[in-house]
Amino acid sequence: MPTTFDLSIYSAVHDLAAAPLAPLETWVAQWVIFAVPIVLIGLWIRNDVSDRKAGIRACISAAVALAVSGIVSFFVFEPRPFMIGLAGNVLDHASDSSFPSDHVAIMAAVAATLALCGRVQLAALTTAATLLVAWSRVAIGIHFPIDILTGAGVGILAGAAVSVPRIEPFIEFVQRLVEAVSAALGIDRLTAALRRTPVDK
Repeated sequence: MPTTFDLSIYSAVHDLAAAPLAPLETWVAQWVIFAVPIVLIGLWIRNDVSDRKAGIRACISAAVALAVSGIVSFFVFEPRPFMIGLAGNVLDHASDSSFPSDHVAIMAAVAATLALCGRVQLAALTTAATLLVAWSRVAIGIHFPIDILTGAGVGILAGAAVSVPRIEPFIEFVQRLVEAVSAALGIDRLTAALRRTPVDK
């Protein structure tokens, strides 16, 4: 169960979430996470080797963060605010463990990875999106603040883990594999058309 401190922070955020903002917060909580694949697809379309490697690294860090978050949730069950009567279930969310936040873990992992790869502007954009999602999911009663903080920690650690030089051969292998699949499926021709540049013969 949440601590007194966690409940006090949750109540403060929930109380600041004025009724006129509720529709916006509900939308943000549900849909802004899709900014992540848009950013990663954008990196791939640019067809720059370093951009593609940064995107691959970010995808792997997001997968690691989600896996770790899932394992923690499996062993540590914490009810969501709406499950204990502190809010309505406005997203019709499953009554599973609140701890930690998968959304924040994934988004923080991508933001951290992009920052460590030197993509500062994209990292700042993803961080801002993460903060909006974090606030909104607390405001509408999906998570407690501790879920958000733990999810962010998981994501940042995942981003750091996939940025160590030791796993560079694995990153390069995955990149070559994805590029081969992309070429076989004709995705490269599509992205080249989007960039309005000729495809190499």
